[in-house]
Amino acid sequence: MDWTAIIVAIVAAGGSLFGTVITIRQQMKEQSGLINYRMDQVEERVGTLSDKVEKHNSFDRRLVAIETKMENFHAG
Repeated sequence: MDWTAIIVAIVAAGGSLFGTVITIRQQMKEQSGLINYRMDQVEERVGTLSDKVEKHNSFDRRLVAIETKMENFHAG
């Protein structure tokens, strides 16, 4: 049995495994950064939409108050 060939094969397999692990870790870091960036964008948009909804709800309440005053004005 040729031990040299076995050792070379083991070293080559170890090198391939090491390279694969390093590549996967690098890709995970890049994807993690992109995911965090996108989450920040989503949170910002949700905040903006919440502000718009609050303004809309406030307008609805004011409109009801104006309508009530108008009805009281016409009734009185």
